[in-house]
Amino acid sequence: MDFRLTDEQLERKKEFYKVCAELEKKKPASYIGFESQFNDEEGWNFHRYCAREFGKRGWLALGWPAEYGGTGTMMDKVLLTEARGYYDLPGCDIFGVAMLAPTLLAAGSDELKHEFLPKIASGEIMFCELWSEPNAGSDLAMLQSTAIRKGDEFIVNGQKTWNTGAHFADWAFGVYKSDPNGKKHHNLTFLLCDMKSKGITVRGIPYMNGSHVYNEVYLDDVHIPAKYIVGQENEGWAVVNVLAAFERSNIDMVMGLVRAQEDLAKYCNENKRSGKLLAEDPLYRNRISEIACSIEAVRTLAYHVADQQNRNEMGLMDAAAVKIFASELLEKFAHLQTDILGPFGQVKASRWAKMNGTAEYNYQGCFVPIVSMGTNEIQRNIIAWYGLGLPRMK
Repeated sequence: MDFRLTDEQLERKKEFYKVCAELEKKKPASYIGFESQFNDEEGWNFHRYCAREFGKRGWLALGWPAEYGGTGTMMDKVLLTEARGYYDLPGCDIFGVAMLAPTLLAAGSDELKHEFLPKIASGEIMFCELWSEPNAGSDLAMLQSTAIRKGDEFIVNGQKTWNTGAHFADWAFGVYKSDPNGKKHHNLTFLLCDMKSKGITVRGIPYMNGSHVYNEVYLDDVHIPAKYIVGQENEGWAVVNVLAAFERSNIDMVMGLVRAQEDLAKYCNENKRSGKLLAEDPLYRNRISEIACSIEAVRTLAYHVADQQNRNEMGLMDAAAVKIFASELLEKFAHLQTDILGPFGQVKASRWAKMNGTAEYNYQGCFVPIVSMGTNEIQRNIIAWYGLGLPRMK
């Protein structure tokens, strides 16, 4: 690929960075990292504020067809994601904007497109994902929650887990077993659901650091109108595969690492230990240089995936590779940051913390990207099976 941006793209990138830099000034002091948007009302309100700011500029509909309010190109969308990642900003609903909207464009009815796409584009509604279950995560097709059709609606019962942001979301998309006797992969239906529906109970799953991001969602005789099917009844697995392709380019995670590495280098250039700048310690210099080289490599890989998406040529192997690389690099960086800060690396965000407490935050949460969005073990299977053509274990 040609890594040079056109003059028009450079201008758009400059505009994205300028707006994001201004929004960063309004960020709550407690906001550290992507997941802060779900942790409390303050973070969620900032998320919705940023979404409205992006929405009024048409930036939540970048790359969409013009008939649904789309503006710009898919590459513009990548450049905005890069700017948001660098400034650690929310405002782009990962479930509504990044995942469901392109799925609706690919597989949704005209009715669903006209009902939901304008609200997603304006930042009016936010989604969550009712996907994994206690005994069905990596092998999602083994889920047990049911959606039994009765006339013009489905009656849904079951339990979903690891539902990011379900305690704040307005709507959800999920997949359920709609034909209990049907063949695997041909017995599931993909449905949209109003989270205010009667019979839905949301219970938080706190992190070990006290953050509230994940939830369990219980569905007891929840009535969902049949018009909220995406795709065909009992063929929801095909829609799942369409949606999963839009989940992973990870340019925002990569740019978050770029900014974090810059901040860590700045800290080392301004702070001393035993009378010497940390930047003069050859061990730290070597470790930071190694991380910086890896960040540049994964940044290049993320751009490669983004370019493939822009051309509608993205392969599963490349998306899996950047997810593995970025998530495991984040873990390495968190360990390095904690090591360099010493005791301050254990201090939560406060007036006593260095670097606003990001070291403690990153260290306690760095395992999450390795497990979420499909565990890295699953991603390596995707690379082996679909990318390299290796045989599956029997």
